Amino acid sequence: MTTPATPLSLIFPAESLQVIGRDLLRALGAPEGHARIVADSLIAANLRGVDSHGIQMLTTYIQQLRAGGINVPASGHVEREDGVCLRYNGENGLGQVVSDRCTDHAIRIARALGVAVVVANHSNHFGAGSWWGEKLAREGLIAIVMSNACPAVAPWQGRTPILGTNPLCVAVPGAGGRGQWLLDMATTTVALGKLVHASNLNQPTIPREWGFLDADGVPTTDPVAAQRGKPTPIGGYKGTALAMMVEILCSGLSGGAMTTELPVYRTGGDPLGISHTFIAIDPKRFLPPGEFETRMERLAGLVKASEPALGYDEVLVAGEPEWRREAERRREGIPIPVKLWTRLSELATELNVPIPTPTGRV
Repeated sequence: MTTPATPLSLIFPAESLQVIGRDLLRALGAPEGHARIVADSLIAANLRGVDSHGIQMLTTYIQQLRAGGINVPASGHVEREDGVCLRYNGENGLGQVVSDRCTDHAIRIARALGVAVVVANHSNHFGAGSWWGEKLAREGLIAIVMSNACPAVAPWQGRTPILGTNPLCVAVPGAGGRGQWLLDMATTTVALGKLVHASNLNQPTIPREWGFLDADGVPTTDPVAAQRGKPTPIGGYKGTALAMMVEILCSGLSGGAMTTELPVYRTGGDPLGISHTFIAIDPKRFLPPGEFETRMERLAGLVKASEPALGYDEVLVAGEPEWRREAERRREGIPIPVKLWTRLSELATELNVPIPTPTGRV
């Protein structure tokens, strides 16, 4: 018997989750290529242990699709290109599809000119920023990826939610096409999706250090109260400044909707109007081929040479915990909360989509 303290999850291979994700999206009218990009990006997040941006996001997308809030077949178009700069109109398409096109343009321009700055408007949630950062890093490019988001966060010294969680990702290439360093973070203390994941696991409390406030602005560990409240910016005023920086470089440059000009809820029929920015830098324009990657290996080694603090066995750099979790989940499978799987199974039944069988449970 399951209890809130010992939630039950079902185990699935990544391939099974990719298939049901693609099938659900295709059943709602997404072209094969679009469905593949979205599903694969979500399951990649699950593999890395970032379940807040994994297949649970599919239920949100499906609500939005059914409400008519996304232009499913759209791929977007280039509005303007001038040297290293490109502005892209997403035509209210799936965020992953828009981002896939934008990163393709960033790779093309950076290879030709050394740097690319691609901004997109009229888009939707693009999943985990790491998916796009790693795509650029695999091409030997330093990647900076950002997105604004629907208003959910009160600025430092404020009470009204104005800013989004506005994620920021930086990915650095390593030798042999491997990632060397990967930062992917919300500008809030934690991503909103972590609260949803905790709810799917029936967790009775959440850590206080997650920084959620209840409706009265009081710190809370109650997941229900947190859902009625709001997250806090990371580092107080520093998080607010970072969120505004992302807003400036995304909606500010793209001409897209800013802060409260975006809708509050992501599941309705109103277009979200989200903006993204993709910056790609070719280190070979600064150093001989391979030297930057070698320097990054040395930098990581210098940081990891620090004597571990009490309670820790080693010093890790950004990206390492997720890459290790990915190797583990590729071997052992991905745990999906029963509560979430029940909802996905119901959707699959409604849409006449085959439901995969779990390989285990925990």
